Amino acid sequence: MNPDLRQDLQHNWSRIARWYAANTPQGTLVLAEGASEDEIAELETALGLRLPDDLRHSLSLHNGAANEGYLLYHGELLSTARILELWQMYRDMQHNEGWGQGSDYQTDELQGPIRPVYWDGLRIALTDNSGDAAMLDLQPAEGGQAGQIIEFDGEVGPRTVLAPSFSAWIAQLADELEQGKHVYIEDAGCVAPPGTW
Repeated sequence: MNPDLRQDLQHNWSRIARWYAANTPQGTLVLAEGASEDEIAELETALGLRLPDDLRHSLSLHNGAANEGYLLYHGELLSTARILELWQMYRDMQHNEGWGQGSDYQTDELQGPIRPVYWDGLRIALTDNSGDAAMLDLQPAEGGQAGQIIEFDGEVGPRTVLAPSFSAWIAQLADELEQGKHVYIEDAGCVAPPGTW
């Protein structure tokens, strides 16, 4: 376990939680208690892979949102159980219905080092906004980093790299919130850049 990485994640989650407490209605995002080592291990066993250390640390601090709260506009911050549920749903849709495969699923809007694949089991949704998600990408294209976070659009598939790692993404979100780059948008019930809705 890397104590510095864990401390950095804890600090940045605290920054995000403080911003939400000060700038949104009470209960907009309530971070859950951490997952147990067994819960994280069960997720990894079901996925058939080991998660990056920063994501493992984060899940041990906060196992998603206690109230199905949204992390900015990226969607519900998922627990280990919900991460697995969505991953299995995508896998089953792909296997049973051909979802994400063939000419109907082109990846025409890629920006950055993302493989031109709509979805596969090495992309793991960490948030969910009605099919849109921030996903962990464990097999990037050349020039990318395994463990990068990518934006997934339910209509067009993967779009862009949000950050080179989960810990970098959380730090970036905390910075952007504190710099005033996002506001609470009452009509949408979530936090996003001003003028988004």
